[in-house]
Amino acid sequence: MCQSVLVNYGIHVSRRLQRSGFIPQIMPCPSGFLEKFRDLQSFRLHTGNINAYNELKLKRFTSSAEELSACLKIQLASTPAATDFRNNGTLLLCDNSHIDKYERDDLKITMKLFLSRWCERELKEAVDALKEQLGTTSIELLIVAFPEMEIVDGESEEEENKRWIKSVLPLWSSLESLIKSGEVVSLGVSDLTLNQLQSLCDEVDTRPTVDHLKIDGCCVVPPELQEYAKNHDVQLLTHNDPIPFPTREVFHSFCTLNEETPLCSDLFEPTWTVRYTVWVRRRSVMASKGYIVAFVGTGEKQE
Repeated sequence: MCQSVLVNYGIHVSRRLQRSGFIPQIMPCPSGFLEKFRDLQSFRLHTGNINAYNELKLKRFTSSAEELSACLKIQLASTPAATDFRNNGTLLLCDNSHIDKYERDDLKITMKLFLSRWCERELKEAVDALKEQLGTTSIELLIVAFPEMEIVDGESEEEENKRWIKSVLPLWSSLESLIKSGEVVSLGVSDLTLNQLQSLCDEVDTRPTVDHLKIDGCCVVPPELQEYAKNHDVQLLTHNDPIPFPTREVFHSFCTLNEETPLCSDLFEPTWTVRYTVWVRRRSVMASKGYIVAFVGTGEKQE
């Protein structure tokens, strides 16, 4: 069973937007394209290589969510109404075959997975989806951004940490299985505190090699976290991803046509988002960069 921590969009959207720092904009989208959603129980959107668009490649975005939003605005504005979903339920918005010109051993694939609920099955689905889309059997680095924990009034930090590690361990067991099978080479985590990182490293056989941290403004990494990471061979890398990643808000923005058009965000809810980069080793050249977003039906489809 996948434990959902998704909240009602209408009630909590302002709070989520305030935390993430992402403000969605209304995007035009062909009505024929949106009609295709109505017969689906689930689907995935894959941007393909967004570096193919100079307006995206040359612009400096404040966050990855802003980049994804701008990418979808460009891609869906020009998507033909006759576009079909592939047999695997994935709509590829931009050709990705160009990475085939490189030898696989010359490439390094990094995947960051944003989960919206504690679900081992969806973790495996996301990894399989990226491998399939990139035509590879393995991923060099998988970084996981875990779902937010629900707030429990009166709960101490120690109690919250115990509840957190209890939720994480089943997912981590699935991640370790991916390491054993050779599908993933190394694992990373996102925005773990010192207590969380210590708890995880104490409990698991395969420790994370990366803690991906969001550093805003003048904030610095706590010295205690730096020391622990140094002593346990954990790289502290920085990112500009909103917390939590506002997939629902991005989807809402490009599904909105006008006041008379039903929102397709009422028909589906996001389950996970992947951002990936493909680097050419020894050349520091980014061969590809893109996003895959997965959705499931809410059961509220309109006739």
